[in-house]
Formats: sequence, structure tokens, C-alpha cells
Amino acid sequence: MTDVVITHWFHKPINSKSKRLQEAAISQFRELPSRKSVKKALKNGRIFINNERGTTSTWVKIGDRLTLKNDNNETTSTPHRNLLKTSVIWEDEYGACVVKNGGVETNGTSKITLEKICSKTLKISNLIDAISIPRTTHRLDKSTHGLVLIAKTLSMASGLGNAFENRSIKKSYTALIEGTPLLSFCEINLPINGKSACSQMEVIGSSKWPIFGTASLVKIDPKTGRKHQIRKHLAMIGHPIVGDNMYCGTRKYRGQGMFLACTRLQFTHPITFESLDLSTSLPRKFKHIMHKLNLT
Repeated sequence: MTDVVITHWFHKPINSKSKRLQEAAISQFRELPSRKSVKKALKNGRIFINNERGTTSTWVKIGDRLTLKNDNNETTSTPHRNLLKTSVIWEDEYGACVVKNGGVETNGTSKITLEKICSKTLKISNLIDAISIPRTTHRLDKSTHGLVLIAKTLSMASGLGNAFENRSIKKSYTALIEGTPLLSFCEINLPINGKSACSQMEVIGSSKWPIFGTASLVKIDPKTGRKHQIRKHLAMIGHPIVGDNMYCGTRKYRGQGMFLACTRLQFTHPITFESLDLSTSLPRKFKHIMHKLNLT
């Protein structure tokens, strides 16, 4: 069971005097980062307002006490110890950049998420608008490895959120894809779910690979931020990511997960205006292809 006192809203409009509980509870608990997770908790009778069970029609205000009861259906299995670790690439009083391991959810109701790991790993901010639990400002798919930006204050959460919305944060990914593209560099402009989407791909090298004959190591720079954009774009051009069983064809490479990693983030700190260029190395499963391409 977890108790919190509402001191502010995490979602617009932030100046409202009161909100419906299904909106107000979003991100008040680290287990409830979305409207969907809040509605599920309300349906299961887990959220209480001032000791009374809440519903979707309950109204709350600043100063009210929220209680989240434990989920009796939560699994008790012990996670692999590697999933409980993260590397801190950069950190200050406002935020941090950490490495999410493949197999870990960025946030949500899972027993192990990056946010829960960061709440035990990162230093607590002493600033006046500090958030009690560090918040991820963007997400990576569960199977994707790489850099994630964390906010430790409300001002940082707002600033990074606006930066991602304005596409002023440059993200670079590395992927291992099926086959060998005909072009060493190309720009993929293919709509996703009816919306424009753009990704730039550069081939680093190709080598022999089981099942597909060859596989290629590529750098991907997404210029837009559609859901599963990189995975969908690479599949659309006939070169799905190795290990991506959602968008691949009938031939599947199993055992090591998806070969996709966010390896670099470039942005301006929204509070201090410092220019930051953060990077991380590829996970161990890329070692074999790196060795084949003489990149190690």
C-alpha cells in the first residue's frame, strides 16, 4: 500500500483546482503512469481518496490523500539480477540519463520498470520542485536497449517534454537488420498510421549471418517520433531488425532478443542551457557482429 498527498498535477491543465480521479491520479504513483493504468486500478478497487474507495466519477483536489492498494495479482517471481541494474551516464539536480536494458519496461505497472530502478539508483533532488519519484520523459520498447532521459523536477519534466514534442532532441540508434541494403545511405519517408514519418539509415557494414544469409549493422536517426517507427520503417523496406518477431517475416532469429539500441542523445539542457552529447556502448549481444566487421 502506498500513500501520497496531491501537491500538483502531472498533466494539463496544471492550474485546475480539481480534477476527476481518473485524470488526477496519472503519475501520482509510479505504478500508474498512464490513463489506462489508472482506469485499471480503479476498476480493481485499488485507489482510495481520503480513505474512501474512488471511482471514475470521483473528484479530487490539491491536498487530498490518495492511497494505492497492492495488486493481489502481481507476480512474485524473482527477476534476473541484470534487469535490476542500470548505468547512469549523466546526472544533475534536475535530471539524469540512464541506460535501459533490453527486457525492462520503461514505466508502467510491471514489477520491474526503469522508473522503479531509478528511484533506488539516482540521487534525490533538493530543489523546490523536486518530484518524489524520478520520471522517464520518453520511452523505449521493452526489447530495446539504450539511453533514456529522466526528470527529477517538474521544470525538467516540462522542459524535456517540450523538447521531445518540438523534435529538438536528436536520437541515434544502432540496429542489426536482415540482409544487405542496396544503398549505403537512404532516407525513409513512409507514412505510419496515416501520419508522415522520416528515418535516415546509414549502413556500417554487412556480414554472413545464420538464417538470413547476411545481416547488416546500421545507424538509424529518426526525424519523427511515431510508435515503432524504426521497426516499421526497416520492415517496410524489406530489412526487418534481427530478433524483431513482431515485424519480421516467417524466418525468425531467436534467443538474443531484438538487436536495436538507442546509443546517442544530443540536446540542450532546458534549465541550464548546457549542450549535452551523451552516448553509450552497444549491448553484449552485438559483440559477434562487431567482431566480424572489425569494429572491436
